[in-house]
Amino acid sequence: MKPALYAMFAALLPACASAAEAPAEFWSFMSEEAANLTVASPTPESVFDSVSNVKVIGRAEIERYNFGSVAEALQTVPGISVTRTYLMHNIPTVRGALQEHYANKVLVMINNVPMWNAVTGEGDLDRVEIDSVERIEVLLGPASVLYGSNALTGAINIVLRESARPGGGHFTGGLGSGAGGYGGRSALSRGGGLYSRKKDGLSYTVSAGSRDESQPSTLFSDENRDVISLREYLRTRSLNLSARKGGTSFLFNAAGSDQNYLGNGLDLASGALFNETKEMALASFSHVLDPGWGSVALSAAYDWQRRNIPRDAADDVRSDITGSRLTGSASAVIPMSGGFSLEAGAAGEYRGVTRYLNYNSDTGVPLDDNSMSGRSTRENSAHAQAGYEKGRWKLLLGGRYTRNSQAGSNVSSRASAIYKFSSHKSLKAMFSQSFRSPTAFEQYFKPSPVTVLGNPDLKPEKTGTWEVSYLESRGRLFAHLTLYASRHKDAIFRNYGTFTRDGVTATNNFYDNAPEFTSEGVELFMRYDGRRAGAFLSFEASSGSRDDAHPVSPPDPNTFGLPGGTSWNYRYVPSYTVSGGLTGDIGDFFAAANFNAFARTRSLREEIGAQFWADLSLGWRSGGARHALAVRNVTDRVVEVPEYVRLQVVERLPLYTGRRLEYTFSYRF
Repeated sequence: MKPALYAMFAALLPACASAAEAPAEFWSFMSEEAANLTVASPTPESVFDSVSNVKVIGRAEIERYNFGSVAEALQTVPGISVTRTYLMHNIPTVRGALQEHYANKVLVMINNVPMWNAVTGEGDLDRVEIDSVERIEVLLGPASVLYGSNALTGAINIVLRESARPGGGHFTGGLGSGAGGYGGRSALSRGGGLYSRKKDGLSYTVSAGSRDESQPSTLFSDENRDVISLREYLRTRSLNLSARKGGTSFLFNAAGSDQNYLGNGLDLASGALFNETKEMALASFSHVLDPGWGSVALSAAYDWQRRNIPRDAADDVRSDITGSRLTGSASAVIPMSGGFSLEAGAAGEYRGVTRYLNYNSDTGVPLDDNSMSGRSTRENSAHAQAGYEKGRWKLLLGGRYTRNSQAGSNVSSRASAIYKFSSHKSLKAMFSQSFRSPTAFEQYFKPSPVTVLGNPDLKPEKTGTWEVSYLESRGRLFAHLTLYASRHKDAIFRNYGTFTRDGVTATNNFYDNAPEFTSEGVELFMRYDGRRAGAFLSFEASSGSRDDAHPVSPPDPNTFGLPGGTSWNYRYVPSYTVSGGLTGDIGDFFAAANFNAFARTRSLREEIGAQFWADLSLGWRSGGARHALAVRNVTDRVVEVPEYVRLQVVERLPLYTGRRLEYTFSYRF
């Protein structure tokens, strides 16, 4: 990253924060960033005194800009891109550290409860519908000291919504033109509701929702070079129950999804793709004790997930993948004299692979059981953090020791220093480390002529990041500038070549550790919230070294003689991304416009041009009713991203395929 670019944004920030002070309105305006964020600390913080680099998308922003999903909202956060691979949609990526098909480098949580697949490691952004979300808290940077494995580059905490009334809620419905993949054909695209109740110290909220993100058709050339009319879809559904009484909290989430599957031959009439299904269930219990000398938090959670995917072009063979995680933790926060505090705790986790079974989809007869079935992993850890807060200074130093039964031990650390000029202006310097232990899929997927081979000798991947952030709010303008530099070690990726495991040698894709590489970048977020108008701008510029470069040669036999090439992480990462939005109200009417863009990038053999898409919304509200008409991808462009995992024939994948119309109605009671 050129020094001139850093200097430009450092100079820009104070100039952008020149609006007159309005202290009486400050915390009302900054309500989503106020002292209620818990993604980076067990003690609620604001973004100004958070000991990590935290960004927030609040309920007010979700409604003003008419975001249709958690993924769509996250796309506007500098430092985060939501992309896809050949096999999976909506993969959150932090600061260009690419993830495999399985989004296992960014931890996704619901109400601070981690949820991810015990077999393959991925979290799921579609586990909660946007109408059930109060806010989305994003921690950018390594977070293993807080959460252990799977928070390698960051963490996303989806906070469930509650009604503002003691007994009230809302319901939502929507129609979309893209549903079913036919432009102009309408079908149910969204539905759900929420109800909250508060009585005699007990509060609970029940919410449910569904969404259909089917897109218009587009022509697509698959790995067999068959050109088809592709109609992609993603259909999700979820149920949430959260309850609280005194210091006791309970959370239940059940979710499922259906999506098209590109991981087999697609030479089917009109692209009638086969279906991948997911089923998930999460239950969590926590209790906070107040012994007088501090607070003690106890928690336990169970997370079960199942995936069912087709394995051949005729859908005769399917794989049933089931796993679960059982976790428990205890931690204590002890305030001490002189502004000091101490936090310490321990956690344990059991990850079990129930099965990875290939079976005949017509008869149900098992064909073979992959070598992962019955495998388990135990991970135990202990952490401690010491804090100091007095006057304008806030300091933190902490670490976590983790012992993984398959990957060995690890020590991660973090340190933060915050200087608070005022309650709404601060300067932060932060250092954090993180690691991710390999999943059972990456280690043990059995040797055979399949897409990828497991590697039992994989090392955990590790990263360390230095950050400097400046945050300021004046009047109704908020700005957040961050400079960062990261070092990535032993990143796990799909290599290609001759690989031997258990005496069996195969020439195929296999999991491997990459050499160490580095990255650096700048992030800028600015937001204006007026009484009748609002705007935001997000910008990220990043670059990375080529130290992890590796040849993709000889070319895979399935590449039809195409040349190989050289692959590395930042080959596929755009040098900048930018997003923004405008919104305004006139009486009971409101309008919003959002856009996203990123620079040109490359696939293995081609260059992919700069991408741009924009959404427009117009609506009317009266009392508890709200009507909104949205035009998604108004320019009707096919938005493309590089295919960076399989590295065979397919060079690019469609992120969005065309214009969609959506009408949404909601009513609060």
